[in-house]
Amino acid sequence: MQKKEIKKNLYKILNKEDYTPLTKNSLIHELGLKTKKEKRLLKDLLFIGKVHDEILKNEEGQYYLPPKVVGQLSAHTRGFGFVRPEDNIFEEDVFIAPYNINGAFDKDKVVIEVFNNKKEGRKVEGRVVDILERGYTQVVGIFEKLEDFGFVIVDNDRLNKDIYIKKEDFDGAESGDKVVVEITKWPEHHLNPEGKIIEVLGKPDERGVDIMSIIKSYAVPTEFPTEVLQEAEALGSEVDEKEFENRLDLRDQTIFTIDGDSTKDFDDAVSIEKLDNGNYRLGVHIADVSHYVTEDSFLDQEALKRGTSIYAVDKVVPMLPEALSNGLCSLMPDVDRLTYSCIMEVNPKGEVVDYDIKKSVIHSNERMTYRTVNEFLDGNINSETEYLVPYKKDLELMQELAHILRTERRDKRGSIDFEFEEAYITVDDNGKPVEIKANERGVSERLIEEFMLLANETVATYTDQSPLSFMYRNHPKPDTEKLSEFRKFIGKLGLKLGERGEMPTNADYVKLLEDVKGKPYENVVTLLALRTMQQAVYEGENKGHFALGAPNYTHFTSPIRRYPDLSVHRNLTLLEENPKFSKHELKKIDKEVKERAKHSSQTERTAVEIEREVDKLKKAEFMRDRIGQRFKGRISGVTGFGLFVELPNTVEGLIRMHDLNDDYYYLDEDNHRLIGENHGRIYSLGDDIEIEVDNVNVEAKQIDFKPFRPREEVIEDAEVLEED
Repeated sequence: MQKKEIKKNLYKILNKEDYTPLTKNSLIHELGLKTKKEKRLLKDLLFIGKVHDEILKNEEGQYYLPPKVVGQLSAHTRGFGFVRPEDNIFEEDVFIAPYNINGAFDKDKVVIEVFNNKKEGRKVEGRVVDILERGYTQVVGIFEKLEDFGFVIVDNDRLNKDIYIKKEDFDGAESGDKVVVEITKWPEHHLNPEGKIIEVLGKPDERGVDIMSIIKSYAVPTEFPTEVLQEAEALGSEVDEKEFENRLDLRDQTIFTIDGDSTKDFDDAVSIEKLDNGNYRLGVHIADVSHYVTEDSFLDQEALKRGTSIYAVDKVVPMLPEALSNGLCSLMPDVDRLTYSCIMEVNPKGEVVDYDIKKSVIHSNERMTYRTVNEFLDGNINSETEYLVPYKKDLELMQELAHILRTERRDKRGSIDFEFEEAYITVDDNGKPVEIKANERGVSERLIEEFMLLANETVATYTDQSPLSFMYRNHPKPDTEKLSEFRKFIGKLGLKLGERGEMPTNADYVKLLEDVKGKPYENVVTLLALRTMQQAVYEGENKGHFALGAPNYTHFTSPIRRYPDLSVHRNLTLLEENPKFSKHELKKIDKEVKERAKHSSQTERTAVEIEREVDKLKKAEFMRDRIGQRFKGRISGVTGFGLFVELPNTVEGLIRMHDLNDDYYYLDEDNHRLIGENHGRIYSLGDDIEIEVDNVNVEAKQIDFKPFRPREEVIEDAEVLEED
């Protein structure tokens, strides 16, 4: 038997589905090898395969092929990448060396062979053997035009390759234009991808091109198809009064909305009254989008595709056309609107003792804003707040109930509230950022938050008793690996999180955060506690919400801008109209809900990434004009390559290790700090630090700081220092 035939038969055996590892002698028997030459050829094949990690050998001397797993590739700018297996069979992501990428790109769904399990401190390694699905169908970049062809330098440096463009696919683009490219041919080996220009966004410095470039790079649709717009327009602008007949008519009640100054899509309104028994009747009235966006209509298909509205500074990519989001579905004042109402009777302990979930019709009395309500409840009555005087009793009752819900309900059951600040970025008419500040939550923001949380939880309590599948907003328990490291760290501070060896409860987290309040290490403990948390997800079965301490939780209150809420409304209607379902119907609905929940989680992650990238871009643009200025910040990350520092306005920058030039610093990873080898100076996570803005790369969204002076010399009251 020749070497080629032995190799073919060997891999045929190794690739059998029911194959169990065999020794060399067993393989000789299986292959039917007789001569010394044939056995030597097998030995050579096994040796070569083992050297190249194509064939593995276990401790018993048995041979087998590397296991194959499926996952998404996260590529690095330096050519290597990591794959997170879909079934999480490894505790960490699988490292893929540049020479094992094999034509795969960032976000591709790939099949990999895992050939090096973790041992002796080495990472799990693998090799891409198949590309199941490309992560990108289109990319954004700068076009460079040559005589016979062109190429696009892609904005996303993780893709590592320019896109080749044939002359007939220029689509009118000129050199220097920011363009959207559809990938038409993915490369083999080390060749470049090919594509065609499908949209010219404009010159990079034109108004809005920067934000649109980020949105388009995620292949998010920004224009509605004609059939979707026609379907929306056909619904008209006024509610058909015939729809009121089978609904709870609440038009004579005092109901109003409270939103931001610039909000146009009002999807929630509230009402309140004090009952004779001392309880509160709280009404949360949500736009009945499902009445207009019916199952599998063009509107529904597009809403599902988008999954959520995206709010990227001054650019909004809505889930629904404006005719619905800002018109027919929006709970504007002085017009009748169709709603889904969750009306709850709440006692002075914050307990929901009775509730009713009904289709309704309301007539909002007022469009209030957070800013003016905050001022009014603070006792400031002026030209901007005097319109609220007729609603004084309602607002004060709401403030009273919100306080009860926070202290008597959520605090007592251990609801975790990490107070991390979000950026509020103001831009001028040219899109240039003129102010960045932490978005503060006042009384009215917290009031609406409490009411929406209560409605979501109440609806989930109701749906959890139903045989029908619903979409839930689940928050898993903390990550066990991160939790273990966190417990080791706080143990050194004499602190603990729950009982050792047991999964902590949300109340354990609340107790820990209370214990560290006012302590020097409060910031670092809070930051690390937050990082043990997993991401909340949409799922087709109820698993509870860990952070809220809620056994039942869903999203019901924002159907104009979130598809899961629309899905919940639609199934509530099914339940109301037909409380009995066949097994076939239940199975079909269950499958649809689970598929749509998974998709909704994906679109949510995309929206968060886009909003984060736009924020980073505008923050870099804002700080570009402040190079040389000094600010007081706080260390928000400690790595082997430097320190991340966050300023009070939420802007974050990096102090690179080479700029810590007063000593040689090494990373104490377990304690999240850098330690100076010669002078013992320490930079720890959560420490205050005074920095100078050193450099800004707007295109890369990178901000570089350098320390202005050693941390222990920081002037405590110096929030912002003037330029030299």
